[in-house]
Amino acid sequence: MSLRNQERGLFTVKGLIFSLGLIASFVFVGSIYAGLLRPAIERSTLAANFGLFEDSSVPPLFILLNGYEQQICISLFMWACMILLYKAYSLRHESSALAHFTPSSEGGGKAPHFPVFESLKPLSRDDASTVSRDLDERTRSTSLQNMVLPYVLARGLERYHLTGEVQEVTETISGRLDIAAEQQESELSMLRYIAWAIPSIGFIGTVRGIGLALQRADEALEGDISGVTSALGLAFNSTLIALILSIVLMLFIHLLQANQEGLIIRLQTFCRERFIDRLKDRPEEDTTLPRKESTDEPPESDSTPPTPSPAKSSAKSKETPKTNPA
Repeated sequence: MSLRNQERGLFTVKGLIFSLGLIASFVFVGSIYAGLLRPAIERSTLAANFGLFEDSSVPPLFILLNGYEQQICISLFMWACMILLYKAYSLRHESSALAHFTPSSEGGGKAPHFPVFESLKPLSRDDASTVSRDLDERTRSTSLQNMVLPYVLARGLERYHLTGEVQEVTETISGRLDIAAEQQESELSMLRYIAWAIPSIGFIGTVRGIGLALQRADEALEGDISGVTSALGLAFNSTLIALILSIVLMLFIHLLQANQEGLIIRLQTFCRERFIDRLKDRPEEDTTLPRKESTDEPPESDSTPPTPSPAKSSAKSKETPKTNPA
């Protein structure tokens, strides 16, 4: 899993598993059926027809697996197992990245080692720029090159150096981890399709077996029920094998999905405790506006009384009562 250099193309490990793995699984299962299972079934049938019952012993498992639907289901199951193994290896590789940053809690130090993430001292903006450059340089030529954790930390350090705000750093890291989780979820779509296709193919075998049994119904009316029983056996055996394989495959898929979600939670916890909690909001003071100087002296008071306006004086003269002379 990588957010920076995803594996694309036919000649990558992922491309080979998704393309050549399907072909290899069908060839491998087909060779086993052609070389071992079907010859044993044919020998058993011939021995039963000629009355040689001592040579007609066939393992019950061969009888359950006999059928083209069972062969296709087993081939798809093997292909899904290849994809599961590849996903499990990639997940284990991503989990090992934590040992490079916190070896004390992840089982021993591994090179390259980043002791800056082990301490809980506050991290300044200038230190964030230095740590980001060092992280990119030291992981460029190592096994950590395309891992999620170094990439997420480097982008968070760059954002903190540019803005100095913890909120933006938190959003950057959360966004990158959400993308990683969505990428993991999308890569499980093929496995879910295979888990759906296997029981569907089993039901196709059931329909085909019932159809063959109905075609031989006239033989059953005449007293020969061997054709009907063999066709019904094909019908029920294909569904049984398909459902068993589907149950096992869904178990593996859910275990892988649980491990993927657990990895994302571990990465979120590490980024929160070892990186985000060490940052502090220190906004720079705005020096564009002039400061208002405060003085202890009281403001000067004007001793000259205000000159009344002519309108006010005339109003006062009107309000003054007139007195009659004595």
